[in-house]
Amino acid sequence: MLDHMGRSSRRVKLRRAQPRPQRREPEEPPGPAKPVSQLSPAEVMERIERARLARQAAESELGVLVDHAVRLGIGWPEIAAQLGVTRQAARQAYQRRHRDGSKSRSGA
Repeated sequence: MLDHMGRSSRRVKLRRAQPRPQRREPEEPPGPAKPVSQLSPAEVMERIERARLARQAAESELGVLVDHAVRLGIGWPEIAAQLGVTRQAARQAYQRRHRDGSKSRSGA
């Protein structure tokens, strides 16, 4: 009679493991990069695209990190020093961001 009292009456559903999304393989295998002067026009355009995407990802990450640093109480002089810019430049670039990451229109 006491055997069932310690067990939950709610049944637990077992979740099936979801397959992980496949990572897209790089178009060129990793290795020593060709000097820019040896790239074909198609390779140059591909490298430009990859560099642009990397820059966008880095800028997005910086925004999130700066927002978090401000929430942690880290001052603009310290943040600016890490960014390699002046305090004023850091504040102008990052202070206008809202919590959701969008920029304000008012400039405040």
